[in-house]
Amino acid sequence: MGLQGRPWNDCKGHEKAELRKRFDALKATRHDKGRSDFEAALDAIGVIEKPD
Repeated sequence: MGLQGRPWNDCKGHEKAELRKRFDALKATRHDKGRSDFEAALDAIGVIEKPD
């Protein structure tokens, strides 16, 4: 929306549904499905207990 010079809440209806599909697909390929970076850092320094 910002690249088109439109307000962030300008999209509605079919356009919004299509953008949501594209966002979800992108997130599924790039987002850490396990733990966040913060949780990984806590684990690295031994703050998070490992399950038995």
